Amino acid sequence: MTRTALVLVVSLLLAAACGRRDNPNPDAGINADANPGANGGTSRRDTALVLGPGDVKIVNEDSSVEMAVVGQRIIARLSDKTMAKVRQETDTSHLKDSGFGGSIERMVKRTVQSALGQQFEYPLRDVRDARYENGEIILDVNGRQPRLLANTKVGGKKLLESFRPDDARRFVAAVNAKKPQ
Repeated sequence: MTRTALVLVVSLLLAAACGRRDNPNPDAGINADANPGANGGTSRRDTALVLGPGDVKIVNEDSSVEMAVVGQRIIARLSDKTMAKVRQETDTSHLKDSGFGGSIERMVKRTVQSALGQQFEYPLRDVRDARYENGEIILDVNGRQPRLLANTKVGGKKLLESFRPDDARRFVAAVNAKKPQ
C-alpha cells in the first residue's frame, strides 16, 4: 500500500470519527445517538471478529481494508496489516522534540492511533439492495450508497472496486442471505 493511500484511509477514518456525536454507551455497538443510515456509525474495533454461520470477511486486493458481514452488521475497517504499519509510523516513543512542534506531532499521532480503534458499521436492516456489477460492490443503504465506502479510494480505485471478484460476490451473497426481508 502506498503511503498516500494509507494516509487517505486513515484521514477518512479520523474525519468520520471526529464528525460523529459521542456515544454515551460505547459498549452498545453502533453509535446509539445517531441514525447510521447511509453514513453508518462507528464502534470500537472488534479485535476478535469471530465469524458465525453465514458470516464472511473479505480483504481488498492490497490487504489494506477489510469488510465483513457479521451477524446483522456490515463492518468496514483497516486490516490488521495496515493497523500495524500505521502504529509503527505514528509511534511517538522516539520523538525528542519537547517544544511546540513536538507537542503538535504527538497530538496528531495520538489522534490517529485513537481512530485506529474504530470500525464502521452498517446494520443489515438498513440494506435495501446488495449486488456486484461492473467490478464493484453496490450497496443501497436506506436509498443511498454508504458515503464512506463509496467515496474512499485505495490504490487509485474506489474502495468498493478494490476487492477480488470472487470475494466481492461472496460478500454480496452473505449480505443478501442475512438481511431481513
